Amino acid sequence: MEISIIGFGNFGKLAAKYFILSGFSVKVTDLFDKRQEAEELGVRFVNLEEACKTNIMILAVPMEKFEQTLHMIKDRLMKGTIVLDVCSLKIFACEAMSKILPNHVEIIGTHPLFGPQSCPNSIEGMKIALVKVRCKDETFNKLKEFCKKLRLKAIVTTSKEHDKQMAVSQALTHFIGQACKKINIDRVELSTKTFDDLMNIIDIIKNDTPSLFENMQIINPFAKSMRDKFIKSCDEINKSLNTNEKIKQDG
Repeated sequence: MEISIIGFGNFGKLAAKYFILSGFSVKVTDLFDKRQEAEELGVRFVNLEEACKTNIMILAVPMEKFEQTLHMIKDRLMKGTIVLDVCSLKIFACEAMSKILPNHVEIIGTHPLFGPQSCPNSIEGMKIALVKVRCKDETFNKLKEFCKKLRLKAIVTTSKEHDKQMAVSQALTHFIGQACKKINIDRVELSTKTFDDLMNIIDIIKNDTPSLFENMQIINPFAKSMRDKFIKSCDEINKSLNTNEKIKQDG
């Protein structure tokens, strides 16, 4: 079985590694010439035309390039190709694939809840969200079985429910992390376990590109309300502490 990966960035390389270990023939393409990196990993670097001649295609491109990529491949895909994305926002990605890609391909939305930074040595026990967009039951079940073989925890969900949960687990977490990063919080010798956990979050997100952070905040329709609730809660807690402090000082 042959797999193509469009987008040979950090996650594309991670995916290629595990597909190779699972016995797949892997070919990759990217806007930039990454032929040498592909050869070092043991995969073929090809042009877009060749990448579209495949049974399974993984879209691992940035969200700001996602729709453009779909338009580039829509007329090149073979009949029956299974197209999967790895975007962290599923309403956006699944609607775009349904709208742009031809009816003769199968579509499944996925979101691996891990990456090279969070699992540098093993993906065992990691979670992956699966959204059935437009595919046969057999195809979807085979994907679930493949995830099981990789020892991933596959969570079947809808694009709406996925993005609702991402507004908390992703958008809010990265928002807090970016705020801490902005005020230059750094590790200290007298740290608690809780503080170390917070710093681990900051270490992971500090390599986020500005576009990645903005996308998860702006494109997710549920992120803004979660940020607003959080900021309001912080303001209320701060006002309460200030009031109590003044009462004690006056007393």
